[in-house]
Amino acid sequence: MKCVDCGKGRMQRKRVKVPHEIRGVRFEVEDEVNVCSHCGFITIPLDHAAEHGRLVDETYRRLEGILSAEEIRAARERLQMSQRGFANYLGVGEASVKRWEKGVLPDKSSSDLIRLKTDPETAHQNWLRLRALAGKRAATDKKKAPRRAAPASASGSGRAGVARGRG
Repeated sequence: MKCVDCGKGRMQRKRVKVPHEIRGVRFEVEDEVNVCSHCGFITIPLDHAAEHGRLVDETYRRLEGILSAEEIRAARERLQMSQRGFANYLGVGEASVKRWEKGVLPDKSSSDLIRLKTDPETAHQNWLRLRALAGKRAATDKKKAPRRAAPASASGSGRAGVARGRG
């Protein structure tokens, strides 16, 4: 088959690293695809498109720490919740839970929310980070707070804060 891009080379099936970009994240997956012998143009064979898509999805989820459909369903089932109940618990729409469980890619913040609300270890680690941040914040606030000058003693009487003068 002739290359659809340059028209000069022949498409040959090869195992190569195929570049992808999803949501601004660039990465490669190694797969068997059609490559032009002249210009290097890559096409995904139709009989392999679904498998390649699964590979790309898995790689992106792994790189970005996003839960898979199976992991989301398992988290919901561990809590013995319906999709509607799980959606209410997370504060999202039921349709979102249904889409995620069918394989639609959730955004990172949704995936993180599911982890925080379904995994005790993740929730505990978040609490520890929050406590550390709150401690740093309190220390920073103390450093930034203006210091009050110690009241000067009047005429050496030892009674701080008492004004002496004519009245």
